[in-house]
Amino acid sequence: MKNLESFIAQKLLQVKAIKLQPQNPFTWATGWTSPIYCDNRKILSYPRMRNIIKVELARQVIELYPEAEVIAGVATNAIAMGMLVAEELSLPFIYVHPTPKDHGFENMIEGDLRPRQNVVIIEDQVSVGQNSMKVVDAIRKNGCKVSGLISIFNYEFADTTRRFEQADIKHTSLCGFDAVLARALETGYISEDDVTIFRNWQKNPLRWQK
Repeated sequence: MKNLESFIAQKLLQVKAIKLQPQNPFTWATGWTSPIYCDNRKILSYPRMRNIIKVELARQVIELYPEAEVIAGVATNAIAMGMLVAEELSLPFIYVHPTPKDHGFENMIEGDLRPRQNVVIIEDQVSVGQNSMKVVDAIRKNGCKVSGLISIFNYEFADTTRRFEQADIKHTSLCGFDAVLARALETGYISEDDVTIFRNWQKNPLRWQK
């Protein structure tokens, strides 16, 4: 698993789905200042990489959640990859908005989801986990079981891990923050001093400053 995680980390860095800029930080939509930014939508533009991610996500569903009856993608970033996984496994697909739409039927869940079905959620990345938890709640309120949540990348925040555990959400990821740092250091993308910067950010991203 560690070899796979390192391989995925290398590919995410290679296609610039993950960028590391400790000296020129990004601003997240949350307003946080961050030395790292992840945009896994870039994977969709690289067929070989896209196929690798699809197959590995599907493999985790098969190995960890053989009872899965439906694949759910978190809107909007994980819709495409979730659909690819569902197609690979020949399973029904739905996607879920973190909040109800403000028009039409005001749905959160798009597609047909029947009560008591076992659902596996596909997420592109997990940071604070707020959207993921809203999606889990929507599926549970529909009378279904969330077998687990699988993401492509996980920032591995301690608070998020505790939040998922308290909500009884099983979460695995193809690649984590530690693996990205290790691979970036090995390839000379970042230095040992940079690693310290990233570690300090991860401990307290809300109050971190350059």
